[in-house]
Amino acid sequence: MARQVRFRVMDGVAIVSLDSPPVNALSAEMRAALWHVFQRIETQPEIRATVLRAEGALFSAGADIRELGASHWAEPTPRQLCDLIENCSKPVVACLEGQALGGGAELLLAAHYRISEAAGRLGLPEVSLGVLPGAGGTQRMPRLVGAELALQLMVSGQSISAPDALRMGLLDGITEGDATSGAVAFTRKLLAEEKGPRPTRARRDRMADAKAYQAHIAKARRDLARSPLFAPHLIVDCVEAAALLPFEAGQAFEQDAFDRCRGHPQSVALRHVFLAERRVDKALLRREQGGFKPTDPDGRALVLRLRKALRAAAQALVDTTDLDEVRIDAAMVAYGFRKGIFGGKPDPVESVSILRRLIAALISEGASLLAEGHVARPSDIDALAVHGLGFPRRMGGPCRAAQTMGLIGLRSDMRGWAEENLIWEPPEMLDEAIKQAAGFDAL
Repeated sequence: MARQVRFRVMDGVAIVSLDSPPVNALSAEMRAALWHVFQRIETQPEIRATVLRAEGALFSAGADIRELGASHWAEPTPRQLCDLIENCSKPVVACLEGQALGGGAELLLAAHYRISEAAGRLGLPEVSLGVLPGAGGTQRMPRLVGAELALQLMVSGQSISAPDALRMGLLDGITEGDATSGAVAFTRKLLAEEKGPRPTRARRDRMADAKAYQAHIAKARRDLARSPLFAPHLIVDCVEAAALLPFEAGQAFEQDAFDRCRGHPQSVALRHVFLAERRVDKALLRREQGGFKPTDPDGRALVLRLRKALRAAAQALVDTTDLDEVRIDAAMVAYGFRKGIFGGKPDPVESVSILRRLIAALISEGASLLAEGHVARPSDIDALAVHGLGFPRRMGGPCRAAQTMGLIGLRSDMRGWAEENLIWEPPEMLDEAIKQAAGFDAL
């Protein structure tokens, strides 16, 4: 427990500190340590209140992304932990220093009061991984800020500053100077005024105007009507459920929506890209303000090869079928590319057959890059394609997309197409992936 959470008591106030650098992830070990501490707090009469804080620059970056792919969460789950904190019979004051993201922000929502340093930030970016807040966030956030702001925060996934959070009603105050000292002073003031716990689940004032609440739900659905993303639609459903259902039923609704999201191909693909970005050689792809970019010259040279392969495949389709450039560009736009390989942005027209051929060509060229030692693994190809070619992130890159399509079927198609043009000759990398249960992920 010492490696995960620090615990001390100062004149009746417990100071609980997350301490698992570098990001204080809410791993199974961290959750177990916090669970043990809060059970201890509940049973010790000399403890009258708790300040929940963290060591380091991040309060918490949330759950370990690897658990999203597991068949089940180790207990206590993030939701169980948040419920334990919220149900504590003694006031719990969360102290935000640095950033609280995802499950880390949900810990703040579960606390009874929230104090932050001026530079603090919090956000619920789960949508970027194709999921939604799954520890009660979709039920607690609208209770604190209402439907409109809750939807803005969760659908966009953007973080907000402490001053903005204070104006929204997420925070109870911003401290001057040392945040922990300020939070302890705030806690002692609560005790002096004999103020007890204030469970977020019991708050309904931001839901009092049912007509306005439902109007925001309806607007969100209109705004998302043409969005191809899966998770945002379920976020709206969950925020609606927060107003219509008792809290426990709303949590069950959220849990079902969360499970549907994390099993969806979009979430699998988005998590794949997230990990690929962090595994790829920094000599090929580096993180800059605003996102990742292929490096110059190494990364861009590989992207150019992928682009040439994509263009060659598209041109081969024009030369050997009744398809024209506009139709191919339309299929790419429908798939999620910002524009087609021929530079057009026509009205989108879906075509699985066109995309299978284009993705197959990228697989072949990517296999050459791997065989020549330019990349270390297939996921590097995906990261370069997403950030260099504009390959739709929600599809995960060409290797991930091929795996979703089915590698055996794609290889069979490629053998037939190769009779027309060797650009579609199935590479050995594809054969090797088919031999593995995990496909390209095993290479």
